[in-house]
Amino acid sequence: HTVRAGLFAQSDHSKSATSSQVIALDPDGNQITDIPESIVDDGGKTEWIESGYLQDEWKVIEAVTLNYGLRFDHFTAFTSAHQLSPRLNVVWEVLPGTTVHGGYARYLSPPPFELVGNETVAKFVGTTAAPSVTEADTPQAEQANYYDIGVQQKLDAGFTVGLDTYYKQSHNLIDEGQFGAPIILTPFNYAQGKQYGAELTGNYASENLSAYVNLAYQSAKGKNIDSAQFNFSQAELNYIADRYIDLDHEQRFTASGGTSYVWQGTRFSADFLVGSGLRANEVLPDGFSIPNGTHLPYYTQVNLGTSRVFHLDSAGTLTARFDIINAFDKIYEIRNGTGVGVGAPQYGPRRGFFVGFSKSL
Repeated sequence: HTVRAGLFAQSDHSKSATSSQVIALDPDGNQITDIPESIVDDGGKTEWIESGYLQDEWKVIEAVTLNYGLRFDHFTAFTSAHQLSPRLNVVWEVLPGTTVHGGYARYLSPPPFELVGNETVAKFVGTTAAPSVTEADTPQAEQANYYDIGVQQKLDAGFTVGLDTYYKQSHNLIDEGQFGAPIILTPFNYAQGKQYGAELTGNYASENLSAYVNLAYQSAKGKNIDSAQFNFSQAELNYIADRYIDLDHEQRFTASGGTSYVWQGTRFSADFLVGSGLRANEVLPDGFSIPNGTHLPYYTQVNLGTSRVFHLDSAGTLTARFDIINAFDKIYEIRNGTGVGVGAPQYGPRRGFFVGFSKSL
């Protein structure tokens, strides 16, 4: 038995100073005047997080290791919550080179500290900056059950392959959105969430050559937005209230891989990334947009690099490297400006050349 324990405490303080120019409206939505007025919205808050855990690593037999324990979390900020969370994981070396693992964990995740509250929304009622939805429930902590099972097999000649699967069930699933042009992320909750997927990995290593490849599938869905509702239209809230939708950051299929080779002291490397695209709204013929109903096109990015370590006698080593990012200068969108919580388009990096030096001390 190996027993471990720990304590953790963290405190954060945020301050905001905001002044907005708006125009007052009458009850029918007409401008009362053309002269803008200022709405000042200053505030501050302190957040406290305290956690503790107790864990036992039990070598049941030579081939089986069991980890189990408890973790307690408590936080106080715009909301507060606490939870005692069990953890259990087992690793079993079924045969020489074959390892199976499985586990369960309970999590409590506080919402991000930056958010817009009820008081702020209320200040803009009756102005040109008023949201169409005035409901603004405070984001809550996410509570989740996480299950994982997988297998890894070491083959002859330096090959290793593995398969890992997971399932996560969430209450008050936390998500963040960029609502508007400024790159400021605002948290909100889905009342229910479920995420699951599988990852297939393979790698090879020899004296001078190494390579890896990964294939991943995932599904991430949420239902019923139950906080920060003012960021959404009533039509979006109604659609999501009784059906699961894909989360905006879900990329259903991803493949990545790379290789490197050392030749006469110089390392040459290459890697690639292929993705099925993040989510975007699907516009129907009648004009209604299904939130996150489709995905952006597949994209590919290839990177190249080389590096060499120079030995400087008693002065240590100097490493020089040269990298080409997006070597074929593929232009692709990461986001197109539509989707739940997506306020602006974003693109992948264009081709770039980078030179770096690092010196050991």
